[in-house]
Amino acid sequence: MNKKIIFFSIDRLGDYLIRSQTIKDISKNYLSSEIICSEKNYKLISKQKFFNNVVLFENRNKNFNKIKFLYKYFLKKYDAVISLDGKSISYFLLIFMRSKNKFTVIYRKKGLFNYLNFNFVKFIFNLLNIKFSILNSRHIIEKGNHDNYPTKYKFLKNFYKNINDNIYYLEKSDENIFSEFDNKFIVIHLDEKFKDIENIDYNFENSLINFQNIIKKKIFLTSFNNTHKYYEKLNIIKKDFKNINKNLLNQNNILVIENIPIMDFQTMLFHSNNNISCHSGYFVHTSLALKKKTIDIINEKDEIWLQSWLLKPENYTIIYKSRKNYSNNINTILNEIKKQYQL
Repeated sequence: MNKKIIFFSIDRLGDYLIRSQTIKDISKNYLSSEIICSEKNYKLISKQKFFNNVVLFENRNKNFNKIKFLYKYFLKKYDAVISLDGKSISYFLLIFMRSKNKFTVIYRKKGLFNYLNFNFVKFIFNLLNIKFSILNSRHIIEKGNHDNYPTKYKFLKNFYKNINDNIYYLEKSDENIFSEFDNKFIVIHLDEKFKDIENIDYNFENSLINFQNIIKKKIFLTSFNNTHKYYEKLNIIKKDFKNINKNLLNQNNILVIENIPIMDFQTMLFHSNNNISCHSGYFVHTSLALKKKTIDIINEKDEIWLQSWLLKPENYTIIYKSRKNYSNNINTILNEIKKQYQL
């Protein structure tokens, strides 16, 4: 068995999740597995027990940290180096670290400068015997050159035969207060992507109450640092997770729960009946990884791009908040959700 491998995932939670099973499978071939990650995915990745070392790259003081990391890893030796985030710092580290086995991805983007840069990077990687897969950028994908990121990472099967076809890997989270309400609630995650839903600033609360009266399940709304108008106008009890208890959950059919720690959030999604969001990346991918019914509220114009991030399973449903010639209001959207899942 080889001694050690290092991965780079200096990006977001959803980005890491769609390659998490591939990373875990590859790690089985090494005695030591290390990863450099961002503030956005550190809390999740640090819970993945197959890593021997998780290193945080902070984007604050980014230029200083780039210099620090180049100094720390310059000519450092590994049996394999794998960068799947497309970040410039990852490319530099990949080039200047010592390893016979180097793998990465290159993003193909629109424009003359990007075309020249893309071919220059390809030339350098070929010269240095760095193996790579090519991913199309959003603009190219939306022009008809469809791509699927999770399957593209599987190019590593050519070098690691033990990689399976699964997309996600998550460590099992501990049971918590939501375990006692198994399948008796739905989760709706609120973020900035809700703000463009028609009339949500004024009708959200009434629509939620009517929706809950029909479906007869509790609705737990989650959010983090939400300052948008629709959220501030929502006159429903809002509690920080640390103040949540069984009596509070029992007494309220609709409740906003803020600032849930990541592993408690995972347990909550696992015990829900349905998980609903406006394509919050981590939320959607975690829900799908847990094999839960997942509803994505999106603009039709974004569909091609969003579908490049996932393999559409049977438990995944799209509800449109807008289509080419019209927009749906929040009441229409909730009614459509009720119809789709016969809630």
